[in-house]
Amino acid sequence: MTELYNTRFDRKEIILHPGDYFCSDENIVISTILGSCVSVVIIDRTRQRGGMNHFMLPSSSPSMAGDILLEKSTRYGVHAMELLLNDFIKQGSRRKDLEAKVFGGGAMFQGGGERGVGVQNIQFALRYLSDERIPVSASDTGEKVGRKIYFFPESGKVLLRKIRSISRIAELQKQEQKFRDTITKEKSDDVVLF
Repeated sequence: MTELYNTRFDRKEIILHPGDYFCSDENIVISTILGSCVSVVIIDRTRQRGGMNHFMLPSSSPSMAGDILLEKSTRYGVHAMELLLNDFIKQGSRRKDLEAKVFGGGAMFQGGGERGVGVQNIQFALRYLSDERIPVSASDTGEKVGRKIYFFPESGKVLLRKIRSISRIAELQKQEQKFRDTITKEKSDDVVLF
């Protein structure tokens, strides 16, 4: 997570990276750049509060299922969604007052098709929100594009810019592969519990 001052919007900006989430009722902007990753925005209009996450994968691979240390990483949607939702509940939000917006899940890698990471991320986010009975009021997902998201928690407004430039798409692919390699290395490291 990076914090800076955005002169265009004349307010503090919180930039999310894979595995980050942030909630606020302040007059700020939360932003991120997405490829095959997904960001879910949650809004509580009664409390003028909002939050957003950025996750890379729905959960750890089936062979790692049940590995509690890896599942607790916010790079996985299953944990990123729990933390985001729990933040709202701790602050007094009621589920019936929440709504969601879903972004990302682009087809960034060749041969992904219906089993690609982006599609899996989208399906996970929508299924999770349905299971939690949180309505989705807007979404922009899929396609072979990247996305830059600006979210304003106080109003619930989201500005979205699609990234279509071949060079920017290649840059996003390279960054995502770097993050994926980090996850793969973590999975292969031996962990000894005492």
